[in-house]
Amino acid sequence: MENFQLDIVTPYGEIFKGKANAVYLPGKNGEFGILPGHYDMLALLQTGVIDIRSEVHHDLVAINWGYVEVSGNKVTVLADGAVCVHTNDNNSQVAKALEQAKQLLREASSDTLIIATALRRLEEIQ
Repeated sequence: MENFQLDIVTPYGEIFKGKANAVYLPGKNGEFGILPGHYDMLALLQTGVIDIRSEVHHDLVAINWGYVEVSGNKVTVLADGAVCVHTNDNNSQVAKALEQAKQLLREASSDTLIIATALRRLEEIQ
């Protein structure tokens, strides 16, 4: 299966770096997905959850806002703040990361629909 390089970084450092088969992002104008071979683009991201899929993992990253750049076979997300939830971690690490992600989302936006949607996506992995 084809994949691409995905990097998610914040001003505080790298949150995620790895290969992905698909990534779904909370765009300013609605959620959208990126698959291998996607056209080059730059887009604004809003508060929400980035859903990362590959053959070996399924991770979620909560962000408050940011940008995504697709260039060739590389996708780079620059986020102001982010918390990664690795679904293959043990239960206590997942629970702690989920609480941190929920707190980030609550602080990031006053739009209750955006927050409710993002929190629902996070709670689906529990």
